[in-house]
Amino acid sequence: MDLQQPALGKKIASLRKAKGLTQEELVDQCKLSVRTLQRIEAGEVMPRSYTIRLIFTTLGEDAFQSSPGIGGDSDLRKVLNYIIDLFNFKTNAMKKLTILSIFFLSVFILVFSACLGSKKALTEQNALVGTWQMMNNGKLDTLIGGKPGQIRYKVLTQERFVVTDIEYNKKLMHAALTGSYTVDPVNKTYSELVENAGNGYGQYMNGKIGTYNYKITDSLWYIKGNGYDEVWKKVK
Repeated sequence: MDLQQPALGKKIASLRKAKGLTQEELVDQCKLSVRTLQRIEAGEVMPRSYTIRLIFTTLGEDAFQSSPGIGGDSDLRKVLNYIIDLFNFKTNAMKKLTILSIFFLSVFILVFSACLGSKKALTEQNALVGTWQMMNNGKLDTLIGGKPGQIRYKVLTQERFVVTDIEYNKKLMHAALTGSYTVDPVNKTYSELVENAGNGYGQYMNGKIGTYNYKITDSLWYIKGNGYDEVWKKVK
């Protein structure tokens, strides 16, 4: 049944009398004026949804079950009315304050955690920015690719990386690989995508993102995964 005025006023008056309450007693519990309740019961005005809910709650009835048409039947409308009622401190003030406090505290924790996660990711990424030289058994590797005197460097900016092989003896520089990378400080993973490869490095251009577990200790960067187990030392 879709209760509108004057049926709504008659319903409220009937429930009030069934509870043995006078208009003065009901408005005292609802924190309304007697004149407002009189006009509602007389069918002269259509009250707002939260006022209807307040009256029915005080009378021990469910406003939506007792009058399905009031405020609409949709779950969304019910949720909205419930939220509106939370900010009406005329009834159950302490309970509502507790609910609202828990809600806002939860939102704060979520936002704060997200900010910490972003800050941590930025901190880890900043730690990677610079020039790294590949290591071998605790020493700087000077035998990259089996070539004596060849050293591999990896240079990282905030979002991109470049791998360069240098043959000091022959004074040659090989532009090996370049691409983009991301860092996940929560799962401690480093992911990179090779976007360009120099001559002789085409095998790395597979279009796939390589993801590796990583650890940074002092000036050393450990990378492991996908068949790689590397250690790099920060030189600049």
